[in-house]
Amino acid sequence: MMPYIPQELITEILARLPVKSLIRFLCVCKEWYALITDSDFIKLHLKSSIETNRDRTLILNEDEFSPPLRYFSAVQFSKDNQFRKTFEIYKPLQNWVISDYCDGLVCLHKGYEKLEVAIWNPLVRKYRKLPIEPIEEPSSFSSAIRFSHLAFGHDPRNDDYKVLRVTEFYMADSMEFEVKVYSMRSNSWKKIDEQWPNKEICCQKLLALNGDVYWLAADRVVKDLESILAFNLATEKLRLYETPVPPDDDQFTCLDVLGGFLCYIVNDYLNSDVYLMKKNGVESSWTQIFKIKQHVVCRDFEYFRTLMFSTNGKKVLLEEHQECGHTNLIWYDIEKKRCYRVKNRSFPYVFMVATCIGSLLLLDGDNVIDPRQKKNKGKRKRN
Repeated sequence: MMPYIPQELITEILARLPVKSLIRFLCVCKEWYALITDSDFIKLHLKSSIETNRDRTLILNEDEFSPPLRYFSAVQFSKDNQFRKTFEIYKPLQNWVISDYCDGLVCLHKGYEKLEVAIWNPLVRKYRKLPIEPIEEPSSFSSAIRFSHLAFGHDPRNDDYKVLRVTEFYMADSMEFEVKVYSMRSNSWKKIDEQWPNKEICCQKLLALNGDVYWLAADRVVKDLESILAFNLATEKLRLYETPVPPDDDQFTCLDVLGGFLCYIVNDYLNSDVYLMKKNGVESSWTQIFKIKQHVVCRDFEYFRTLMFSTNGKKVLLEEHQECGHTNLIWYDIEKKRCYRVKNRSFPYVFMVATCIGSLLLLDGDNVIDPRQKKNKGKRKRN
């Protein structure tokens, strides 16, 4: 029947299928293999996944206090806002942790003196190790403090996925930066010579969104002056934004992404205020979307991250971190101002979440080999 089905219709049907099915269909025939691995089809499938939230999966980066650690575990997101029992995903590289994620790809890193980076697609079970790029220390740097930060995002202007690495060097009375960008298209690193402001990074992680990388920065002269820095992955230029409200000394602030918008969260002992930048790059579009009173969430909660909206957009999934170290997932009802804890005994005790969608990106990467599957195949052969 294949000759009687228009090629356009076959493409449209396949683009609506989950990743797991398409991976199986690579073996159907040469024509389907060529179609599914074609870059235009991969983009079409990704666009459909984003619009429909298909294959929405949470990757739990387990973070316990003693090895051995199950770093990655996956949870399927369903329409009724429930989560299935987690199952362990074999990680491609031992003792690597999640840095960032974008379009179904997860950025991993390992090390300090020699920082190694890799990109992983957990649904297609492929990964790629990036070439190691040495950190170039300034001539005045000897035994001072050094910190490296990573972000991973999509450059829509050049249709390229990039890793931004920012290294801070703290000397006795000064501070310097080294900034480099990795391009998946060219498989190479590039040093950025843009003049960076005298502001130290004061957030746990950098955030990539719509071609920009954002982070909170504190002025080294005026200590209480906090701002948002944005680095454009295409132009490789910096831009400075004001926060929606100036934080007080006793408040803890952080950036996140929610519903495709930049999110600014202000936490204190009583409330957590959540703001969205409704128009990308427009400071006047900052809008407070909800306020969470601390007693509504948990008496001993330390901070939370925003993960995603529910299917109907009336609830927000929160990653709650308690002072005792325990991690919970919570649905916050924006209209009713109530929290509903996600009850799932298969969750790790302490974890960080990366949200993934169905994506065929990195099909040409290296295979992730699970040794447990090798053992099972060996047992079946002996039987």
